Amino acid sequence: MDRLHLILQRYFGHSAFNLYQREIIEDLLAGRDVLAVLATGGGKSLCYQVPALVGDGVVLVISPLIALMKDQVDDLQARGVGAEALNSSGSYAATRRILSELKEGLIQILYVSPEKAVGEDFIDLMASLPVTLIAVDEAHCISMWGHQFRPEYRSLSVLKERFPGVPMVALTATATPDVRDDIARQLNLSDPSVYVGSFNRENLRYVVVGKEEDAYERLRAYLRGRRGDAGIVYVATRDGAETLAARLRAGGIPALPYHAGMTAAARRETQDRFIGGKVPVVCATSAFGMGIDKPDVRFVVHYDMPKTLEAYYQESGRAGRDGKESDCILYYSDEDARRLRSFIDRDLASEFQRKVARSKLQSMVDYCTTTECRRKALLGYFGERIEEPCNGCDACAPAGKARPRSGRRKRGATRPASG
Repeated sequence: MDRLHLILQRYFGHSAFNLYQREIIEDLLAGRDVLAVLATGGGKSLCYQVPALVGDGVVLVISPLIALMKDQVDDLQARGVGAEALNSSGSYAATRRILSELKEGLIQILYVSPEKAVGEDFIDLMASLPVTLIAVDEAHCISMWGHQFRPEYRSLSVLKERFPGVPMVALTATATPDVRDDIARQLNLSDPSVYVGSFNRENLRYVVVGKEEDAYERLRAYLRGRRGDAGIVYVATRDGAETLAARLRAGGIPALPYHAGMTAAARRETQDRFIGGKVPVVCATSAFGMGIDKPDVRFVVHYDMPKTLEAYYQESGRAGRDGKESDCILYYSDEDARRLRSFIDRDLASEFQRKVARSKLQSMVDYCTTTECRRKALLGYFGERIEEPCNGCDACAPAGKARPRSGRRKRGATRPASG
């Protein structure tokens, strides 16, 4: 058994790498930049965690959420890996301790926010250390074509300028071909290897239902039929999460809300109870899910239509991460589409942003209203083709009896002509 497999088995308990993980790791260890698009549950984190354990030095990881950093650091520390996070939630004493441990070479993986990563004092500190790899997680946030654009990500190109000899890996689960090209360009990746895994989750069944007046009763009936199974019901607003969770509890369905307006302690309690199996259903806004490690989610319901297919793919992909059959159900109404269009016109400042948002929303509407294979429509949006029928959506198996069958996947690693 070679060194990479020994690290994989000893620290992470896996006997084999997932698709493209080993190739990505080997490219990074050889000093090459990489852009990796791997589906939710595809093991993106291992692509930078394993290299951190191969040699001396520190791996810098840019992560967008404090809660996600904490979950990853806690998990790595429990596995015996020297990991820490520097962000606004840390105390002065904790920050001083981490900085001291960095200088002593005790930290193998350091998580920071994008704002922290581009600070001049922080960059000067990292320049004094043996940085072996820079990882940009949720890399679609750097692109204005991405569904979760964050302006602070645009400054990350300075890292390539200040650390030209350090390989960089950009990681995301959801990126169209245009977004992939934009990520490589915005980060100044140098002739990167590009790995795009299949977006086809064959164990997931996709269904769209009309959001009629009896939508709640249909939802409750479905949840009663899945009693004992874990699932997430996504809604558009904080009030919607609170109201729906309360209504379901009154209707005999154990459910808790989750949204950004709750205190950190309340969100953590909901998350812990859900992961621990103490409450089967969470009614949540898009704030819930990133970094959630619960493989046995049997269904994801979108009670309100999301704004983009990227968001839908990412959120629905939290179902069935253990590979078992799971449902992805979306409630659609023309009223939801009109409401989202009005938000775009009201909230986005530039015409370019409005144009991008309208285009993405139209793709979402097209998915909901198509009479053809939904899986084909969803994967086609990300540039992947399949042969229909998929036998795993309501268009191909309207009676709901059939389940996804194994099929041929188009797999391959490509390299763009330029970074």
